[in-house]
Amino acid sequence: MVPLFFTDVELMPLRGSPIFRDRNKLSPYYIPERLPHRDQQMELLYSIYGNMIRNIGNVYPRFTQIIGGTGTGKTCTTLKFGEKITEHAKNEGVNLQHVYVNCKVDGATRFVLFGNLVKKVTPKISTRSLSPEEMIRQLVDCLRAEKRFLIITFDEIDYFIQTNPKEHVIYDFTRIPEMHPGEPSPVIGEIFIARSLKWHEMLEPSEKSTLGMGIMEFPRYTGRQVMNILEERATEAFNQDAVADEALGLISDITANPPVNGDLRVGLELLYYAGCLAENMGAERVLPDHIRKVYSETNPAVTSEDIMNLDEAGKLVLLALVRSLQAKKSAYVGLRDARLSYEVLCEECGVKPIDEFEERMQDLIRRGIVEMKSLTEFGVSGASLVDLEKFLNNLIQQLR
Repeated sequence: MVPLFFTDVELMPLRGSPIFRDRNKLSPYYIPERLPHRDQQMELLYSIYGNMIRNIGNVYPRFTQIIGGTGTGKTCTTLKFGEKITEHAKNEGVNLQHVYVNCKVDGATRFVLFGNLVKKVTPKISTRSLSPEEMIRQLVDCLRAEKRFLIITFDEIDYFIQTNPKEHVIYDFTRIPEMHPGEPSPVIGEIFIARSLKWHEMLEPSEKSTLGMGIMEFPRYTGRQVMNILEERATEAFNQDAVADEALGLISDITANPPVNGDLRVGLELLYYAGCLAENMGAERVLPDHIRKVYSETNPAVTSEDIMNLDEAGKLVLLALVRSLQAKKSAYVGLRDARLSYEVLCEECGVKPIDEFEERMQDLIRRGIVEMKSLTEFGVSGASLVDLEKFLNNLIQQLR
């Protein structure tokens, strides 16, 4: 669906983009060569499964649980790990395959989930007339016969368990070694990805026991980490100097704080659509106001009602801040700059400046209209400065 902010923009004909180099690099499905701030998790996965390659014929499966909120890099890191571990195995002469199964997409039921897993591994097994148990057994027998090995990632496992609480797939998956007791299994690892451990409440004690204690947490990205990641993606996705540092800083602040809470996917989407908006407006760079306009359309932090509820002094202080931000072409300005802008505005309007300027600014912060990055830096909470200034100017004209 095209965001609402494009409805006011005349779409430009397709041609070489002055903004984008490769916009696909901002897709949440794109896996970059390097994953900043997930090195520790990648190394831990390698420590669990990497050493198994050397003695592949005599290993038993390890089960790992990856836990973290949306947009914390769980899937991306696991897929990159899958690429690396299979490449390492190939160099060691081992036929290892990493299979990714999204339980929300690939498995409406246990039968469907098992069938899709088998299809991803081999076309030799017809699953149409098989029970789920028979599918797994034939899969294991096929792997043993061909001397192939698997690491399986089950993403969104919490969704499947909560949707199908009576289909005990964890029991099925973790008991695969018991098909050939005392012998190593061709399925050397299973990785279960979930947003939290709450899904454990729906498991039977025996299932919890077989899962073990291998739990790996993916913490939410901090503002600095989001900034690092966006800088690297911007280098790949945009032409040189096509994105202002201030724009990336604003996205980082939005992404790291509530209500986004570190969801990197939101940050990438925000950067992508801001780039599209700048491009279609004929701009040469993505600026903080492009970010504000995109974000305000999807997450309007400042509403008309919020501004109408301000008294005359509050509106003037807010408009002064908006003008100061536009003049600086910045996401944030200092209190001194805002005050100077306020004094000029009051002179224009023939109004005597109030002494309680800082108190008024604090009131705007409490109302959620203004955000304070530090004790000396202030910005507008997710609103387009152009639209906000027009609205405030109209209000002031009415006040006159």
